Amino acid sequence: MDIPELRQYGQLAREDKLNMAAEKDPGYSIVEYMRGHSGYKCGYCKSSDTNFSHGMWAHRMAVGDYQALIDRGWRRSGKYCYKPTMDKTCCPMYTIKCDALEIKLSKSQKKVLKRMNRYLSYGGRKECGTPEMDSTGAVGENEEYVKPKSEAKFDVSSFSLPKSSAIPEQRLQMSNTKSDSNEASAGSKPKASEATSALSPSKDSPNSNQDGRKNVSQGIGPDASRPPCRKAKVIRQERREAKLAKRALESLGRGESPMETKVSKQSNTEKSLEDFLYEPLPANPVHNLELKLVRVDPPEAAFKATYNASYAVFRKYQLEVHHDSECECDEMSYQNFLVDGPLLPWQPGNGPEQGYGSFHHQYWMDGRLIAVGVLDILPHCVSSVYLYYDPEYSFLSLGTYASLRELALVRELQRRIAPLKWYYMGFYIHSCLKMRYKGKYKPSFLLCPETYEWIPIELATPKLDKAKYCRLNDNVSAVDVNGLVDINKILVLHNRNLVRYGDYQSHFADDDEEEEVKEYASLVGAKSAYTLFLCRS
Repeated sequence: MDIPELRQYGQLAREDKLNMAAEKDPGYSIVEYMRGHSGYKCGYCKSSDTNFSHGMWAHRMAVGDYQALIDRGWRRSGKYCYKPTMDKTCCPMYTIKCDALEIKLSKSQKKVLKRMNRYLSYGGRKECGTPEMDSTGAVGENEEYVKPKSEAKFDVSSFSLPKSSAIPEQRLQMSNTKSDSNEASAGSKPKASEATSALSPSKDSPNSNQDGRKNVSQGIGPDASRPPCRKAKVIRQERREAKLAKRALESLGRGESPMETKVSKQSNTEKSLEDFLYEPLPANPVHNLELKLVRVDPPEAAFKATYNASYAVFRKYQLEVHHDSECECDEMSYQNFLVDGPLLPWQPGNGPEQGYGSFHHQYWMDGRLIAVGVLDILPHCVSSVYLYYDPEYSFLSLGTYASLRELALVRELQRRIAPLKWYYMGFYIHSCLKMRYKGKYKPSFLLCPETYEWIPIELATPKLDKAKYCRLNDNVSAVDVNGLVDINKILVLHNRNLVRYGDYQSHFADDDEEEEVKEYASLVGAKSAYTLFLCRS
């Protein structure tokens, strides 16, 4: 790719990002709040009735709405969304996210990547010295598989928003701004990778004309009308990055995983995540690993064709690793937990090539499916839902390897979508020693349960050493800015009609219903309370 083509590609990439704000998600969300406060069994400390959470059945969910919910501590299991009652539950679960662009690999993570490379190159098994801790928890545990406390009462399958009804103006939309204004308080600052992501000056740049022609700054030397000379290695580096970006877009167009593109090294001395993942293999490697990213809803042909193989791996994993009974890992359980979901697919022209929504990230070894990562691709992150794998390949530490692959996926997606740079790993449980492994992915941040601001994990863990539940934000004046909700403005779906709660309350609400709606509003926050459609009878 020569320099004019490079500039053209950079201009197109910038225009995609700038136009993002103009394209809104047409989807809308319908939820059913489940107020039950009874305790149930904890998957961490094994107590029978000390685990408490709030629940909500998501009949349908726009990706932007779900992004806002997980930024308030919610998480989904199938169509059931739950939020731990942090100050009451036995093992508080803090939402954790990792900055994929700034990932710093630990020695153990590098060993996992090298082990996979050796296996692909030369074969042979080398068992891990200790049981693996992966994104599903410790061996023999199944903590993040949360079953609904009760079934949904409402049938909204045939509901559709009348064309005359406008989607609320507060509807979340894709933009190239940060997902939360409080990210700055997490100690973040402009990253070098962000500063250099544009491949050529924008139209508003002082070095460009409005018609797109670059102004030539006055140089030095014999001909002052020409720009200064540039080093050949700088030009070669720019060309390499442009080729890699083009290759990534082409692979996405073919329906392949976007992670097959290698990015340049971060420095001359430190190897990047991609350097380890794409270490050159010998001419005739013993094994071949192929990754496929397939959409689950609506199911694409590749997902349908591999459904039976995927379920077989799930069943084997649940039986051998989590010691589930046959009925606990039957096909219906698999369907409800990891196939059926509430997220509405959205594929804007300026979004990820494969769009937003729910996906299965498949790992194929020599033509055999050995692992599946269940992922949600959202406006600002990739959220890991679950991972299951063939226990025969546990010696490869597939939990850790898959997490690193998912981080690489985020990094690739961010090359096109600037705000999409976070990797959400579910919950971090500091009070359970065997569940602290997620904190090894750095830099990571924990969500303060009182102010809903992101706190660097290094600042949060000393507090959690003293108390399993605590306010993580040191700023005593900080408050939940999204916590003040005018419940009269909440959108209510009643008898297939969409009304504000204030109107609904004056005509239909029971005397004790207001307290429940206030609780719901405080849990989802103002941003979601004014966009979600709350089912009421």
